[in-house]
Amino acid sequence: MKSWIVVATFFCLWLSTSFPEVLQSFMAYGLILTFGVLHGANDINLIVKSKSTNTNNQSIKRVLLYYILTVVTILVIFFLYPPIALLLFIVLSGYHFGEQHFENKLSEADKFEKLLYLSYGLTILFMIFLINFNEVNEIINEISNMAFSIEIYRTGLIVFGALFLLSLTYLWYTKKLKVKIYEELFYLLFFYVIFNTASLIWGFCIYFILWHSIPSLYDQMNYLYGDANKSTFLNYLRSSWLYWLISVVGLGILLLVFGENHQFFISILLYFLAAITFPHVIVMSRLKHH
Repeated sequence: MKSWIVVATFFCLWLSTSFPEVLQSFMAYGLILTFGVLHGANDINLIVKSKSTNTNNQSIKRVLLYYILTVVTILVIFFLYPPIALLLFIVLSGYHFGEQHFENKLSEADKFEKLLYLSYGLTILFMIFLINFNEVNEIINEISNMAFSIEIYRTGLIVFGALFLLSLTYLWYTKKLKVKIYEELFYLLFFYVIFNTASLIWGFCIYFILWHSIPSLYDQMNYLYGDANKSTFLNYLRSSWLYWLISVVGLGILLLVFGENHQFFISILLYFLAAITFPHVIVMSRLKHH
């Protein structure tokens, strides 16, 4: 799967040099509304399966209620305490990106694995923040009425990049992490080129969809059905289409209403992603350690 992801990434990189930014934005929205939302649309079934093989409608309703309450709670925190919610969203997202990328490559548990997950994901995010400094600051100011100097983003990238290299090297040296270091460093350089070439939303989309959402879908299908193929993908769609449709319709309406205000819509999209990211991270971390 890694080979075609790399090929698809090169293709998306070519698209970023061939299409105007507005078209890149619409392509990004389309992919986020489909694969991006889809990879978190089956959380309810994942929770139910992880709890027991013998489930009933009552337990499913209970899980659904808890999930909705979590989403609503996150939205309330965002509206009442946006700086705190934004910080938690960035930290959790970074950890989740790292966990998805490295968890299956660890041969045994280690106290440095969480540092690896967090530092890797935050390196990716701070790379995006630094490269798109002005636009990111506008979004952060829209959400939290705060703004940061470019030195904050540069320092964050240096610190988390160094922590990532240290934890990566340690886990590789102790033979607990089955990776090729030069390959992982190449991917980071590759992402840096992408984020510099593509628009903010398209660059984020390339990483989020190709390097996170699709591998996550693959892992989820293996967990739910024992394999990842065309048949299990159709089963996945059948079990998640309703949650996915509700999310897509809601975001589609927001796009129609606020689409002309590009910056504001990205802020709204961030709220939405945050609301579904918090419970999704909890679900996926539980599955990883189930």
